Amino acid sequence: MTTTPTKERPHYFARLWAEFGRMGGEHDAFIKVIIIERIVKAIVLIALAIGLLFAGRAGLLSQWADYAQDQLNLNAGRNVIVQLLFRLLAYVGNFTHTTALAIGAIAYALLEGTEGVGLAMRRRWAEYLTVFATGFLIPYEAYEVVRHITLFKVGALLLNMAVVGYLAYRKRLFVGV
Repeated sequence: MTTTPTKERPHYFARLWAEFGRMGGEHDAFIKVIIIERIVKAIVLIALAIGLLFAGRAGLLSQWADYAQDQLNLNAGRNVIVQLLFRLLAYVGNFTHTTALAIGAIAYALLEGTEGVGLAMRRRWAEYLTVFATGFLIPYEAYEVVRHITLFKVGALLLNMAVVGYLAYRKRLFVGV
């Protein structure tokens, strides 16, 4: 009786690395909407950061910035984690409040832009990055909707839940890895 050697299944990290290198499937309409949304959001965040850094906080810009901070959940005065982050930034570089907000907006814009460009290039890692980055913020968005409901916050929460659900289910991201 001869036994044929069975092919051993590769280690989890080898399978995960191979999965990240794969190209995703064809774009359907919802993926195109996600790509456009991520790239437009990155452009708006960069413009907001430039406005915060260079335009100053005087007159109408001050009122608009306060409104944008409230609507976009950038009002950092109420969150313990953000308070600790601002203390760290103050310790490291004595950043002003607007400078720290601008740096945060630029960092978030880089993440959103990376997701959009990666999805446009049909890279599988971008699908995973989008699911993890968007899913990570859903509990915070839900808390913000419960704390102070606005139409913008509800719409953002529903859109992000749809993006995570669609990519995880339709693209079969966590199957067979």
